[in-house]
Amino acid sequence: MEEHDLLSLKQPSATRWLSLERAVKGIRANWVALVLELQEEEADKDCPVDKGIRKRLQTLMFPALTHLLTDVLAVPVVNMTLASLEDLMNGPGEAETTFNEALQDGKLCGITLTQADAQTFSRVRTDYIAETSVGKQLEESRR
Repeated sequence: MEEHDLLSLKQPSATRWLSLERAVKGIRANWVALVLELQEEEADKDCPVDKGIRKRLQTLMFPALTHLLTDVLAVPVVNMTLASLEDLMNGPGEAETTFNEALQDGKLCGITLTQADAQTFSRVRTDYIAETSVGKQLEESRR
């Protein structure tokens, strides 16, 4: 991983939709560094908090949802359209496609993911998109 590949981490703001997108993108871009740093801290300090956070980051669900959120949050609320969410309901977006291509034998960037339950992620993915207000409108329009 190159230094220029990393983004600074951002604090999400409850009042700014786009701040959440920047925070998610920062986590996504720095996921490998976060896992490796937590492994190092865990080994050096034997800290159960570091171990717990690392274990959560290493589940398949965490990076998969991070990539999905990157696609969903890329569409600002004011410009969100039924077509954009329908595309995501029908298949992965750009970031999620990148995740799926990078996932090899339960590993992402050489780091083994735990609880690699793709079916659970698929269900959470569908439920998440369907629960957005526009997603609900989409579901109603399909009936």
